Amino acid sequence: MPANWADEIAQQICSREADQCGVWLIIGAVDTGKTSLVMALARLAAKRRPVGIVDADIGQSHIGPPATAGWAVIKEPQEDFSQLAAGGISFVGDVTPTRHLLQLTAAIVQCVRQAGEAADFIIIDTPGFVSGSAAAALWWTVQRILQPKLIIAVQRSDELKDILAGLRPVAAKIRLVECPSWMPVKSPKDRSSYRQGLFDRYFQSSRLYDISLDDIAIQSSGNAGRNIPAGTLVGLRNEKGVDMAVGVVVRKSTDGGIIAVKAPEINIRQVRCIVVGDISIQT
Repeated sequence: MPANWADEIAQQICSREADQCGVWLIIGAVDTGKTSLVMALARLAAKRRPVGIVDADIGQSHIGPPATAGWAVIKEPQEDFSQLAAGGISFVGDVTPTRHLLQLTAAIVQCVRQAGEAADFIIIDTPGFVSGSAAAALWWTVQRILQPKLIIAVQRSDELKDILAGLRPVAAKIRLVECPSWMPVKSPKDRSSYRQGLFDRYFQSSRLYDISLDDIAIQSSGNAGRNIPAGTLVGLRNEKGVDMAVGVVVRKSTDGGIIAVKAPEINIRQVRCIVVGDISIQT
C-alpha cells in the first residue's frame, strides 16, 4: 500500500485543524485504511504534543490483545505502532461488536478517559462495523457520550450514509475521506491468522493462577455462571473496574469452586471480578 496516501490525508486534515485537541473519532468499514490514517495523524500531532491512541478494533488489534480495546500515549513521532505497549486495556469479550455493543461502548469510553489523563488529544481507531441499525446506534451513542471534536469517515462509496445522516445535525465536524481503490482487502483466513498471532504473543510469557470463584464476582453475558468451560477467554478485573489482564481458562474444578487461568504476570490478589467472554481460544 502506498504509504503517502495516509500521510497526505493526515497533512490535509491537520493543516485545517492546527490546534489539535479533544477527541477525534475515525469510522469506516473493514480494510479502508483507518489504522494507517490513525498512525499518520498521530505521527504528525506527536511533533507538538502527547497523543493518546485508543484502539477499539477488537478483532484486528494493534494495542492490547484481541477482544479488548486498548490505549497508549506517544510523546514523539513513531513509525512502528505494532510494538506500542498498552497503557491499559478494557475487556469486551469477543472479536466482533455484534451482541457486544454495550461492552464495546463502555470499553471505548473507559480507554478515552484513562488516556485523557496523559494527553489532551486522543484519536480513536474503530472496527469496521458500519452496516445496519445496530452499527448506526453504536456510533451515534459513542458520539453522544464523547462529543468528539472531529469525526473522520473513511468510505469506499456511500456505506456510511445512514450513520452520517444521524450524525451531521449533532456532530461538531465531519470530514469525509475516500478509500483508495487499490486498498488491499484481507481474507477471513488472514484476519484469523493475524488474530491468533496476537493471542500467541500475548500469552507467551504467561503463568497459571488458581482462582477461587467463591471470593470474586462473575459477570457473564451468557449462562456460564460458575461453570466456565476450558478455553474460554476471560477478563481479570480489579475492584475499581479496571481490567488488569486477559486470561484463558485452562481447567475448572469438578465442583466449580476453583479454576486455573493462564494470564500474564499480575497481582492475582487484586482480581475481584472475572468477566466471562464469548469466545474460546487455544494457547
